[in-house]
Amino acid sequence: MEEGPEPQEWVERATEEHHHKQEHGEGESRAEMMSSAITAAILAVMAAIGSLLSGHAANHAILGQTLATDQWAYYQAVSTRSHLYEVNAELLEALNGGEKAAETMPKVEQLMKKSKNDAAKRDEIRKEAEHLVAESRLELTKHNRYSIGIAAFQVGIVLASVSILVKLRTLWYLSLAAGVVGFGYLVFEFVA
Repeated sequence: MEEGPEPQEWVERATEEHHHKQEHGEGESRAEMMSSAITAAILAVMAAIGSLLSGHAANHAILGQTLATDQWAYYQAVSTRSHLYEVNAELLEALNGGEKAAETMPKVEQLMKKSKNDAAKRDEIRKEAEHLVAESRLELTKHNRYSIGIAAFQVGIVLASVSILVKLRTLWYLSLAAGVVGFGYLVFEFVA
């Protein structure tokens, strides 16, 4: 009966194969795989940070738009009240136009003064509403740019992962380029 190889023969054969791979550059393949894996991990962390920033900006955009909507509703209410004061003053003048005009004049003047006060208040409310809309749009723009950065990171992660599978260094370089693009969007928007 024929026996199989001895255990030390397995070790010797594995050592020879390892040295052969080292001599022919296959050992570099492991280093390349490690760099691609580390790149994918770093890009994943950057994508997570970008996702947090994007979510934060989106929340602020929604909050700003809600506050702006509230301000516009308040503007409409004050505007309506101002018009009601004017209409009431005109009705008082029309209904009491004769002998009671002297009695109603103070009331008419009071209503017209309230209408003018509301008109001044309306301008302040409108400016605040427009400011809130502008802030909301700015936050939405930030959210969109963060999202582009996240997409670039995700492309980089895929390219780094595929470079491990197909052992094509060009894909790893492309993953680095995608990471730089994503990082640029995050930094530019965070600093701005």
